[in-house]
Amino acid sequence: MRLLLINHRYFVASGAERYLFNIERVLQRAGHETAVFSIDYEQNRSSPWSSYFTRPIGRADQVYFDEHRTDPGSVGRSLGRLFYSREVERDLARLIEDFRPDAAYLILFLRKLSPSVLVALHNAGVPIVVRVSDYGYLCAEHHFLRNGESCTKCLGGRLLPGVVHGCVHGSRVISALDAAATWYHRRQGYFDLIDRFVTTNPFLTDFMVRGGYDPARLACIPTFADEEIFAPRAGDPGKYLLYAGRLDPSKGLETLIEAMAILKRRSGSPPRLRIVGGAQYENYHKALVRHVERAGLADCIRFERPVAAEEVAGLLGSATASIIPSVWFENLPNFYLESISAGVPVIASNLGSLSAAITDGEDGLLFETGNAADLADCIARLMQDPSLDRRLRTAGPLKAKAQYSAERHLELLTDLFAEVIAQGRSAPSPYSGSSRAKAVFE
Repeated sequence: MRLLLINHRYFVASGAERYLFNIERVLQRAGHETAVFSIDYEQNRSSPWSSYFTRPIGRADQVYFDEHRTDPGSVGRSLGRLFYSREVERDLARLIEDFRPDAAYLILFLRKLSPSVLVALHNAGVPIVVRVSDYGYLCAEHHFLRNGESCTKCLGGRLLPGVVHGCVHGSRVISALDAAATWYHRRQGYFDLIDRFVTTNPFLTDFMVRGGYDPARLACIPTFADEEIFAPRAGDPGKYLLYAGRLDPSKGLETLIEAMAILKRRSGSPPRLRIVGGAQYENYHKALVRHVERAGLADCIRFERPVAAEEVAGLLGSATASIIPSVWFENLPNFYLESISAGVPVIASNLGSLSAAITDGEDGLLFETGNAADLADCIARLMQDPSLDRRLRTAGPLKAKAQYSAERHLELLTDLFAEVIAQGRSAPSPYSGSSRAKAVFE
């Protein structure tokens, strides 16, 4: 197959990009041809398709909203991308004409590329499959979080609560613009152009259905960890606890730091903790460092830069456990799958996709979300019970191979592509807008 992959970043900034590069590698390894469409950022990896990439909203080194929000020109382009971009549509149409894809696989495109990518694909008769990488189709804040706690007021398709509470960037004005763009997209029927949505876990699938999406358009295909990179290693486990991922308030790192402080008060000598990842907001990173220093934990907690997948695999080889203390529902995170594939016990918060994926005490440990004492108890329990440690290290790879292998993911995904290609579209007419929208969204 000739498959076009679309994501607004072509460098690793989140789990979505980790998945992008994983699936690109696996598809190519299986003999499929791939092309990529993205934004032409300075941080991008090298790509033979980069000449087709569309220009950034701000400068080439400005990726995030806070980096270009003060430039009047960038603000204007940001508003355009929020609603619709003729520029993006033209750039993608040029790539489609030259590559002639059989199908397109979209990961993150809203707000940075806009639904114009859907129109360009539709007008060229290219079937569209969209991976749901977060809760952005249901919640303006993307995580169903408000003031650090779960909030599902917008789950039924409502837009007003997000404006009232200023959920987008903490601003009612920006939230109102985001709501207006979402209403416009729904009213125009842009999402009707999508042939299938790929969800990563049953919890997310259920939320999409509750949000008004037709179950017939949803395909649950769990994310995978590449077993050629992540596999049990004959190393020296037990050297440190490990967190690998974004430094973001939704990830619950404050809970993890508090749990470490509790362990120190109990024993005087807590385990080492390595926090590996980058922060979108530098002030948040600094706040975490100050938190560690105030708790007297600077000698046992180390912050490290983001690393490539191969380096994460190396870190897992000496880890006592992987900690996932998220306070949002998560979306079957890569770090969870990589950890169990590598035979490393996972200790995670008991909500959302993680609570559905982990059987407590059998293939992982769950703690009460946001409860630092409960997390500390889980860490201590694992470190003091060798039989539990062995059980989890044995169960993880078996579960990963049975449910989350690259082979299984590739088979399910390519079968889905074959299905939408076979259904096809006979001579699609140019898209000019539509008033068709689900009643729940009106």
